[in-house]
Amino acid sequence: MSKKDLIEFINNASSQEIDFLSEIVKNLDSSHIRYFDKLIGIKRNENVTLKPGINNKNIYGVVHGGAICSLIDIALGAEIFKTIGIDKKIYTLELKVNFTKATSDSELKTQTKILHLGSTTIVAQCLVIDDSEDIVAVGLGTFYIVQ
Repeated sequence: MSKKDLIEFINNASSQEIDFLSEIVKNLDSSHIRYFDKLIGIKRNENVTLKPGINNKNIYGVVHGGAICSLIDIALGAEIFKTIGIDKKIYTLELKVNFTKATSDSELKTQTKILHLGSTTIVAQCLVIDDSEDIVAVGLGTFYIVQ
């Protein structure tokens, strides 16, 4: 996209699109880390959360299942790093997600738990909770610890 095309796009963008673009630009930094998280609205504080927006909703106006899967994968990874340390490398071997409720406006919070910690694999669970404290999704992941 040329600079001219970008300017034309911005001039024709809705206020919601401008807000989204502003959020992306504001979150760009020189670290080049976690752009994916930022792009889909994931924040890492005391736990991992997702704020619904045009960047992560499907055609029905609800948070896309793929965004929720990414939220779960990232939250589980964060929990594992708290447990084994950030100096190790891990890879997701399997991720299973059950969706229990659609959501469109509620910030999604995660609750994670390590179920099994072996020498080469970790199994962990993640609950995705909405503002009403209802479960939106349950994820179960198996991760490989690189030796």
